[in-house]
Amino acid sequence: MQRRQIAGIGIGKIVTGAILAVIALGAVIFYLFYTGRFGGGSKLKLTSPVHVGHDYSDIAADNNIVSDYLFGKVKKLNVEKGGDGILASTTYTIAGRLVTQEAENSGVYELTDQALLLKCYVRAGDGANAIALKNEVTKRFRLSDGAYRTFVYSDPAKSEELITVSASMAWLDALTEYYVSYGNDDDYKEICHLAGLLFDNEGRVIPEQLSVAKYAESLYVSLEDTSTIEEGMEGSLEQLYGTITGDVEGADAARDELEADIEGVLLSNINLRLIRDLENNGILVQGAYERALKAVKGGFAGAGYAFYAYATNGQMDSEDYIYTGQDIGAFDITHSVKTMRNLAEVGELDNESFAEFKGQVMNYGRIYTEYVIMTGSYSGREALNAYSDALLLAYFVGDKDLYATLTNALGKRVATKSTSPALYMIFREENDRYVFYARENFAARLATS
Repeated sequence: MQRRQIAGIGIGKIVTGAILAVIALGAVIFYLFYTGRFGGGSKLKLTSPVHVGHDYSDIAADNNIVSDYLFGKVKKLNVEKGGDGILASTTYTIAGRLVTQEAENSGVYELTDQALLLKCYVRAGDGANAIALKNEVTKRFRLSDGAYRTFVYSDPAKSEELITVSASMAWLDALTEYYVSYGNDDDYKEICHLAGLLFDNEGRVIPEQLSVAKYAESLYVSLEDTSTIEEGMEGSLEQLYGTITGDVEGADAARDELEADIEGVLLSNINLRLIRDLENNGILVQGAYERALKAVKGGFAGAGYAFYAYATNGQMDSEDYIYTGQDIGAFDITHSVKTMRNLAEVGELDNESFAEFKGQVMNYGRIYTEYVIMTGSYSGREALNAYSDALLLAYFVGDKDLYATLTNALGKRVATKSTSPALYMIFREENDRYVFYARENFAARLATS
């Protein structure tokens, strides 16, 4: 018997195609129900995540930073061995030379570390681990009002409800990136709720309690010309805490230190790209980005100092800036670099601050923690937490020479011994032990791949 055909196509093929179509449709419906998108979930249009490309990755690899290998090892040490298999511990210390120096994990899990790890998973296309991590963070970090703890601990008896804007902002940033690839409607609602906790009705970053160092019983001066300040006069409190004038009545002004507690906003916490994305998606009010950009750019010190303020005194757009942070009379370079990175990411970094920073790195081959105003020089320890921000700053500006110098400095702290359990990871030497910080390694991964 001749097989019937419809338009030259065998009925068997049509039936087979129909069955496959039904299966595919069922799979799609199942996925939509599973992810919570059935019925048309909200969508976010975000700035594309940063991928530095092979040319920059090759520069990093030439300086011992092999991004894929680094990420593989930090997952093994800080997540599988040092963490709980899902969360990453803040640090992992490998075994020392002595028998008594066993490997140690911190037993501390920081929200910022989990945010960086989530970004690493999303950009690697690792949906299973990304979903598991997001769910675990929601379970263990989220408080009843929707805010997120900064730390949780492996010891169930230890608990605290410390909340910081920097950690919460980092998680919001990671959660938006996660949502585009793997999120559901519940995640969208979580993004909106967390944004409502971090920003006010006008789209301003909420102030938080900050401690800044200052002198006790000394004169305060602004960054402007101080030649008109006469003996017995007090300088301006509006711009700079911690810088003292010459001498008073023939004796040096008092240099006793104390901490001042203020309500303010760290300029480095004003994530301009995130704020722009949230505004463009209707989560923040119109004008939020321009208001934030004005607040950040207004914190540029000027008057011969190519740095950015540490914080605002009061609300984000108060126009009242504090230029010194934890060290008296010095610009905090780590925070300034992060602020510069935020500006460079949206194409708004001024040339003067970038030129000053590049000159410092190219001249010294490293980043210092502070610039001392009285001496006009860089000093302090090496700013180990600044390198990942500095790498992205160099990338956004398109400066491969600076990127190479930074990866060279960072690459000197990469484990290169073939038998090391932490081969390819970035270490710090503390108390004659080799310690591996999750944040530093995850951030380096994101800045070199």
